[in-house]
Amino acid sequence: MKKTIFLIISIVTLSSCSDFLRTEPVEKISINEQLSTKQGVLESLNGAYYQLRNTYFSEANFVYGDLLSGNLKFSPQNSGVVAQDISVNLIYNFEDQSFASNLSYFYSDMYQIINNTNLILQYTNQLTDATPAEMSEIKAEAFAIRAFAHFQLYKYYAQNYTFTTDASHLGIVYNTQPLKAGVDYPQRKTTAEVFVLLENDIQQSLSLFQPIHAIPAGQKKNFMNSDAVKLLGAEIALWKNDWQKAYSYADDLINTTTLTLTPASAVSTDWAVSESVFEIANSSTGEFPAGLVYNYVSSATKSSYNASTDVYNLFTSSDNRKNLMETQNLKTGTTATSTNLPYYFTKKYKLQTGSLIYRLSLAYFIRAEAALRSGNSQQALSDINLIRNRAGISALSSVNIDILLEEKRKEFVFENQYFFDLIRNHKNIIRNDGCISTNCNPSYPNNKFVVPIPQATININSNMQQNPGY
Repeated sequence: MKKTIFLIISIVTLSSCSDFLRTEPVEKISINEQLSTKQGVLESLNGAYYQLRNTYFSEANFVYGDLLSGNLKFSPQNSGVVAQDISVNLIYNFEDQSFASNLSYFYSDMYQIINNTNLILQYTNQLTDATPAEMSEIKAEAFAIRAFAHFQLYKYYAQNYTFTTDASHLGIVYNTQPLKAGVDYPQRKTTAEVFVLLENDIQQSLSLFQPIHAIPAGQKKNFMNSDAVKLLGAEIALWKNDWQKAYSYADDLINTTTLTLTPASAVSTDWAVSESVFEIANSSTGEFPAGLVYNYVSSATKSSYNASTDVYNLFTSSDNRKNLMETQNLKTGTTATSTNLPYYFTKKYKLQTGSLIYRLSLAYFIRAEAALRSGNSQQALSDINLIRNRAGISALSSVNIDILLEEKRKEFVFENQYFFDLIRNHKNIIRNDGCISTNCNPSYPNNKFVVPIPQATININSNMQQNPGY
């Protein structure tokens, strides 16, 4: 008998909108029973959002783009000793291990989310208690989550699109159907094939969205929505160097969304509230995963990560974004030789935002880069200066790709971006201030710019290929 692999899904009622959105997945039940009604499907969709939030904001995953690129350094322990955090030490040294990966949970959890969305897509068309519009919205969100989860896996486990001239190098497993335990042993697609499937899911999702989100709770931004999918499509196209499509998606979002960029007066306070495109609601107990990773509470209760001067010194004194960091003088060194030194912690996740994934500023940077790569430097300059002026700093007179990447680095520090921008642009890694890695400055191309497929996956799937170098 075939057994379908499925993730734990949440069991909730519709009596409370907030409870419906925030209840944790707690037990396994029959798939046929769970997904035979609209409520059951929505509960499963809710479970996918809940697990996506926990997986995306897990520590090793969320610090990855900043830690590996030199934006972060480690904070001193209470003793004053500065040491690598054991939860990220392997990726920090570009020596992750297939049998003990810092990101092994990320791999399995993302594929659980994907399998859950595939089950939702399979069963939604069979619902007898949902309207066509309701079924369309459920599928739109499921396709979007599936694309997003696959794209995140690709960024960590496969080399950038132009690593080979024809994108024929190993991509990831792209699942479009629920897997059967002991029956399905999927193979990795080429990177070119992965991007075709990503675009298919983006287009499917955009064609199905309705005016009202599927789960009767929260706000539009708490769920996959057409704005979020346009931004996801723009980001995917940017990775592919499809400048026309990246520009088109970003420009469409900028010109049609009801959202506005955070005004200059609010950059250092409500930095992302007005421009939040996609943020998953926090739990009813106020749990805030990003805050748990990055917030400074006291000298005894603080984040393991703070901004290196490599990035901190890029902000001029008049840059309002500098106010999104707080300086703390902390004991550093052994008792005999210790001294108090300044460390710069982010305040982004102490302010008014949920578990933020996408914000509108990213669309401007994508449009700017796509325009620049297409020869439209004036559009690129206009978009970059819009962000700079909002931050309270003067306009630039010209822009090139290195300037653009530096501007984006400042805007999205602590948001898991910079490393990925470097590798897709074939840049070397330079980590100076506070680097205690065994490999501070690896150069591109590099097998270790992706992490290994977990050995447990290879052990149960004879078709799975490991990444070169592992």
